[in-house]
Amino acid sequence: MGKRTVGIISGGSGSSKFATALDNYHEVGKHDFAYICNVGDNFFFHGLYVCPDVDIITYALAGILDERKSWGIKEDTWNFVEGLAALGYGNWFSLGDRDLALCVVRTELINGGLTLSQATDRLRKYLGIKNKIVPATDDSVQTFVDTSKGRIHLQEYWVKMKGALRVSSVDYRGIKNAMPNREVLMLLSKDVLILPANPITSVMPTVSLRGVRKKLRMARVTAISPFIGKSVFSGPAAKLMRAMHIEPSSYGVAKLYSDFLKLFIVDYREENSEIVKIKDFGIECIKSNIKIDSIADKRHIARELMNIL
Repeated sequence: MGKRTVGIISGGSGSSKFATALDNYHEVGKHDFAYICNVGDNFFFHGLYVCPDVDIITYALAGILDERKSWGIKEDTWNFVEGLAALGYGNWFSLGDRDLALCVVRTELINGGLTLSQATDRLRKYLGIKNKIVPATDDSVQTFVDTSKGRIHLQEYWVKMKGALRVSSVDYRGIKNAMPNREVLMLLSKDVLILPANPITSVMPTVSLRGVRKKLRMARVTAISPFIGKSVFSGPAAKLMRAMHIEPSSYGVAKLYSDFLKLFIVDYREENSEIVKIKDFGIECIKSNIKIDSIADKRHIARELMNIL
């Protein structure tokens, strides 16, 4: 029997440890993985096309991610942003020098006629990554946040403004006309895994693409909760979920995914009453240790996921 390919919907920081766990500690020979990456937080920074979630997964799988920060390249230098500051230019987005180099290459590849998917695949191969990394769409989809200071890009809200502004709504600009990559629809036809990620800004921009939700309804979809109790792995998920009138909890995530989710993995400390509520959606729910703090944790979650898949 041939290998099974698992389509993995991922975000950035919250997903990276799970991506490396699967990549490094799965049972060799039984599965291939393809990482479908969120593009909603992509933006231009001083003329360069920056793809934060795509890059975090790329660096994680290449073994060069700064795991302390959960973004950027380990042992990078910062001459570029320091130079911007010295010249009086905005340097609110921390782009390390090696990180900058990748963004320069990607921008040149796209300006030379490649799609984002083609450029991502070429960079993946440069870095020796064996599993596919596929942007959810080659079309422009950008997440904007309506705040007390007006509508701003997600990166400005979270990085520049430190997530401090009051939020009233979230908008995926361009989503109505964007088409998912053809490969994405193929990858979502059988076995699908949704890694822990901000459901509003990392998962829903992918799920909301035309035809994706329909594919997911027909697939075997497993998701890992991005919540440990009422706390999220990373990012402003709880605040943005409240802005969208969604309970910021594992239950709230299950409700958001309820029309396509088959199996939900939650933290072993989750209240049984919450498990019952999740199962009321017709979703199978199991408890596990989903907090990764060590290599042993990575081995555990990889083994558990392989058993499930």
